[in-house]
Parts: sequence; C-alpha cells; structure tokens
Amino acid sequence: MAWDSSLPLFLLHLRNWCAEHQTSLSLEALPEPLQALLRHLRESEESAPPPRTPERLGRILRRWGKRTADRLKNSIRFIGECAVGTVEAPADPRQVHWRDFVGEMVQAGPKALPIVGLLSFLIGVVFAYETVSQLRQFGAEMYVINGLGQAVVRQIGPVLAAVILAGRTGAAFAAHLGNMRLSGEIDALEVLGVSPISFLVLPRLGALFCMMPLITLYSDLLGILGGFMVTLSSIDISSTEFWVRLQAAVSLADVIVGVVKGAVFGVLIGLAGTLRGLQCERSSAGVGRAATSAVVTGITAIIVADTLFAPILDNLGF
Repeated sequence: MAWDSSLPLFLLHLRNWCAEHQTSLSLEALPEPLQALLRHLRESEESAPPPRTPERLGRILRRWGKRTADRLKNSIRFIGECAVGTVEAPADPRQVHWRDFVGEMVQAGPKALPIVGLLSFLIGVVFAYETVSQLRQFGAEMYVINGLGQAVVRQIGPVLAAVILAGRTGAAFAAHLGNMRLSGEIDALEVLGVSPISFLVLPRLGALFCMMPLITLYSDLLGILGGFMVTLSSIDISSTEFWVRLQAAVSLADVIVGVVKGAVFGVLIGLAGTLRGLQCERSSAGVGRAATSAVVTGITAIIVADTLFAPILDNLGF
C-alpha cells in the first residue's frame, strides 16, 4: 500500500494538536510503514533549525546601531573640528573665506526678511484670534496681550525664524557644498592644504550666528504686530494701552532669552547644513538627499534644543 504526503502531514498536525490540547491519541493501529514515515517526519521536525526571524532582527538592529554610532561619531568629530577651527581662526585669518561670510550674511539676513516677516505676521494673527476666542469665555480678553508677548518673544519668534532658515539656508548650504564635493573642489582644497572647515564651514556658521538674533527680533516684531491688529479689532482697547500692557508683560530678560535661542539655533542650522553637504555622495541624487537631510536634521536639532532650553531656563529663574 502506498500513501501520498497528505496523510502523514495530517497525522502529524493531529498529533501536535492533541499534544497542545492535552488530548490522548493512539496511532498503534496504523500500518508499520506509515508509523515509520511518521517517526521520520518527527525526527525531521525536531532536527529542523529554529526560525531565523530573531537572528535576522538582531542583524538588522546591529546594523542600525552601527550606522547610528558611526553617524554620531562623525557628527561629534565635525563639531570638534569646527570648535578647533574657530579657536585657530584669529591666529591665521587667511584660512577663512571672508567673502563667503559677507555673502552668506546677505543671504541669511536681508533676503530672508520677506518670508520670515510674512509668516511671523500670519502666525501672530492666528495666535491672537485663537487666544481671544478662548479667553472671551472667561471675560479675560485683556490677557491676550500677556500671552501674545510671552509666546512670540520666547518661543514663536526664534523657533519660527529658525525653522524657516533651516528650510531656506540650511538646504542651500548642503546643496552648495554637495556640488563642490561632486565637482572635486573640496578635494582640491585639501590637496592645497586648505582646511574645508576653516575655508567653507566657519564663514557660514559665523554668518548665521550673527544674523539669527537680528532675524529673531524682526520675527518678534512682525508677530506682535499681527497680534496687535487682531487685538484692536477684537476687544475694546486702544493702541496706547496695548503697548503699555505689552511692556509690562514682556521684560528685557524675555527678549534676551529669545535672542540667545536664535543665536544657538543659527549655529545648529549651520552645522546641520554644512555637515550634510560635506558628507554628500558624489552624485546628483546625493546632492538632493543631502539638502533634504540638512533640513530634517536642522529642524530636529532646533526642536531638541528648544526642549532643553525649557528646564534650563526654568532652573535659572528665566
């Protein structure tokens, strides 16, 4: 008598089901050839290697961890080289490309004013509308001025300006340096003994460090102006009373906090853009990926830094 594979497999599954549900099963009445086939299947099942899913998952996790560690190590090395270059720059100013410094200040400053001003003004309008609608339920519309001043000066102004500059200037840094890497210009600088960090990175970091505080103040002004227009049209208050209440709600320390945040965010944007540009692959697609990565890294760094600012400033009494 001959059997196909369906009967032994059925009996094997039946035995496993009975063992799982603690049910007795007797196969002694089966023909001896069929019992021998079942024993062979059981031995094959017991000697089969375990599933490879955990091993594959572990390999993926190890690869991801190694890649993350390498990126973190490269980022720390890059930040260290920038710090050393900043300390050594006064001793040898010729290593710094000052023309790039002035040009990037113009790109990150005056040419960024229209988009920063427009978005800051609109965010101020939206914030004032939403705040007034909530405070009106409690008859406390006047307190919209306090909330507007504190929110714009300490948070909305510096963060919004930084996010706009990360998408505008950070991506431009990465694309420019990526094209230089693609065309071999950075390699030529290294062959000539010129440090790309001092010649290309430091001017861009310096430009953003100098311009971001001014851009932050400009963003604060336009955001408050947008809230001012909404407040005058929504509640019974004069313009003079608005500015008097605003001065009482916003102190010089609040303005300084926003300016310091802007300077720190500017450095983070510059570091993200130049790092991704120098790490760019030697292809046109790599330039696009570098620009995208610069924007994502810059915005992530801004949010993380702003989160860290909150407990630090709270402990310092600011």
